[in-house]
Amino acid sequence: MNKTLRLLILEDTASDAELMEDELKQAGMDFVSKRVATKADFVKQMEGFQPDLILADYSLPGFSGKSALNIVVNQYPDVPFIFVSGALGEELAVELLKKGATDYVLKNNLLRLAPSVNRALKELAECNERKKAEEDLKKSEKELQLKTQTLEEANIALKVLLKHREEDRSDMEENILSNVKKLVFPSIDKLKGLKLNETQLEHVNMIENHLKEIISPFLRNLTTQHFDLTPREIQIATLIKEGKTTKEMTEYLNLSATAVDFHRKNIRSKLGIKNSKTNLRSLLLSMSL
Repeated sequence: MNKTLRLLILEDTASDAELMEDELKQAGMDFVSKRVATKADFVKQMEGFQPDLILADYSLPGFSGKSALNIVVNQYPDVPFIFVSGALGEELAVELLKKGATDYVLKNNLLRLAPSVNRALKELAECNERKKAEEDLKKSEKELQLKTQTLEEANIALKVLLKHREEDRSDMEENILSNVKKLVFPSIDKLKGLKLNETQLEHVNMIENHLKEIISPFLRNLTTQHFDLTPREIQIATLIKEGKTTKEMTEYLNLSATAVDFHRKNIRSKLGIKNSKTNLRSLLLSMSL
């Protein structure tokens, strides 16, 4: 055994206690023992001696093994309790086992004592291992819950950061697009109105086309509200997205074809594709109205 067994013997007859001790010594057990015969001594040694196992007679003057069992079951449930008595009927033995006794051995058959003690200690060790495994499992589950909670909190924080980054990116794209439309394109239109030679006009057109290529990815990420479309222009843009022809739009909106074409041109102008071959419907399909 890994440690010296602490054995408490509840027995009023010293010779009977000695016989129990001798039987365990012959079985090679390493133990220290204390014998008590009264309730007061029993309670005192349970607290002070802290036995690993109890051997108890059933009948003692003024105190019974059954009363001792009740104390152990209620206050020290992990300590094995074995009755060693001169006579125990089968029904009484079964009742004591149901009430929490680990085993019983008759005094006229002490050869069973060592195997009974070994079995009780083995069952106790297995029980302790199960309890430790359960405690370890609960601890692991708690740690896993904490890690899961931490990951969930980190995930929420990451989503917030990503959302802010997306908003910042959207704001940046909107600012770039707005500046190009309001500051650069008007200047390009003015340049085109000047008396430019063919080479100069070619360079201006090249600059305009390159700018449109640069800002074209931004257009797909913005809604039409970013382009200051009027309610009528939004109506027409919606119908264009739906694949309606000019004729169908004139009937639906009660407008002339000239008016529809006028709004089409305004939409293309506001979207920055006035002089571009970009398909208006394709662009609108990539945007939210």
